[in-house]
Amino acid sequence: MLSIQKGLLKRLLIRYGFAVGMVAAAFLLRLVLTTYVGPGWPTYITFYPAVMLVAMVAGFWSGVVATAVAALTVDYWILPPIGSFGIESFTDAAGLALFSGMGVLMSLIAEFYRRARKQAQERSLELAKANEALRHLSSKLLSAHEEERKRVAGEIHDTLGACLAAIGFKVNQAKVEDEKTANSPAECLNIISPLIRECIQECKRIQMDLRPSMIDDLGLLPTLSWFCRRFETIYSHIQTKLIMSIEEAEIPSLLKIVIYRIAQEAMNNIAKHSEANVVRLSLQKMDRRVKLAIQDNGRGFDLEKAISQGNPKRGLGLSSMKERTELSGGSFVIESAVGKGTTISVSWPVES
Repeated sequence: MLSIQKGLLKRLLIRYGFAVGMVAAAFLLRLVLTTYVGPGWPTYITFYPAVMLVAMVAGFWSGVVATAVAALTVDYWILPPIGSFGIESFTDAAGLALFSGMGVLMSLIAEFYRRARKQAQERSLELAKANEALRHLSSKLLSAHEEERKRVAGEIHDTLGACLAAIGFKVNQAKVEDEKTANSPAECLNIISPLIRECIQECKRIQMDLRPSMIDDLGLLPTLSWFCRRFETIYSHIQTKLIMSIEEAEIPSLLKIVIYRIAQEAMNNIAKHSEANVVRLSLQKMDRRVKLAIQDNGRGFDLEKAISQGNPKRGLGLSSMKERTELSGGSFVIESAVGKGTTISVSWPVES
């Protein structure tokens, strides 16, 4: 607190010291003009620019201080009687009052200009950051698109391709054995049918990963229940707690796939990076908003470092979840700290 007060006092001294210094410079400049160029210069010719410059650089109150110091300087050193603060003529008093009023007005105008310029600079900076984030996201989306193609191609090659190759091999083997022996066609089909069932299951798995038809057929709530059961089956060391305080009809149709994708991405990130053993997923309707929350008790992370543009390890996960949320009209908040887990809170306004 003491250091903050000292810093504030230092800034005030610099601002008001600048104001007094500029008035002194304006007074000296007027003396130089009067001495070397000749008398007859307007009384306030050098003080108006000084006040304006102070207000532009240091703000409204610094401009007011400069105006007050300049008025006192003119009254004491320039207006008769010189060397005192008395004013002999009404014209001089009116001129001094006019200068004081104009100084305050110029300070106010300069302050408005400073604030407008500052806001413009902040908006330009925000726009530059948004453009940079957009370029980064576009690059990540292109990479993710290619990675998804690569993953699907690998899935088809490693699973469906292997199953079909095995079926082809078994068909040929059964054909050769059938020619040698008296085996019936039914016995040959019994050998092939388990492979066909396995191939069908792999097709369903790949299809569910790409677009779960369960959302369209049964709804989001059963799909989330199925996803959590499947998640616990794959990651048996992570306990999943699912809380749903909402009816299926209360969820807008366009939000269902968005909610599922965000939950899917968040849970996959938890499995990959968090080292958590408990995950809490809740979906509820409160205050005319659909609210999704995913919380884990994992190791957490430094949020600022994770979302910084310069972080080479910055992934698509956080960006894609935030992008999905904002494009669908929602708000996205993530809270995390090293050693304290992570909480993702997403909400969308809905009609009552």
